[in-house]
Amino acid sequence: MKVTTEKLFPTTVYCFDNVLEYEYIDSMKKDILKRNDKETGQDPKSGLLHKEPKYKALAEKVKEAGKYVLDDLLYKYDDYEITGMWSTVLKQHAMHRPHTHSNNFYSGVFYVQSDKDAQANIQFYDPRPQADVLTPSVKKTTKDNSHVWFWPSTQNRMLLFPAWLQHYVTPNPSVNPRISIAFNIMLKGRVGDISDYQSAEF
Repeated sequence: MKVTTEKLFPTTVYCFDNVLEYEYIDSMKKDILKRNDKETGQDPKSGLLHKEPKYKALAEKVKEAGKYVLDDLLYKYDDYEITGMWSTVLKQHAMHRPHTHSNNFYSGVFYVQSDKDAQANIQFYDPRPQADVLTPSVKKTTKDNSHVWFWPSTQNRMLLFPAWLQHYVTPNPSVNPRISIAFNIMLKGRVGDISDYQSAEF
């Protein structure tokens, strides 16, 4: 008996490692720790880090990775841009609730600092509501039989994923803060074909 297996309607997460030279990471880390609120871990003036000189190298890598994703998926597009970029310092026991990034096409995160074994990982929910109607026990947990999957928050790693994909971050068990920079990407120009009545100008 011949068996063929195909992946149908996959949700692709792109993982890029060794993104920047460590001198850039150290510089961004010092800036983030200086500007972020000690209680919330958020930068009250954040959101446009990609326009600041200190984050130029990262912004260029985000643009490069964005082009890779759009071309890999064979999308036709006029242009794209980073619409927002902000930093977060996740202290011990802190977490991020489940959320999506509305009004954008792709989203991502870059890890400035994270303990190797801290397990403050980013978790993604299966976007198919029907998928967990019946959930048998499994011999081994894999991406193909799970409804939640994670990527470790490894330093100098960048992830890109669809902005609509719901995700969250588990509590940071480490005394060392988990420092990350999140960002959004949006298509520019005409998206879709007029003949299909499914187009818009951004």
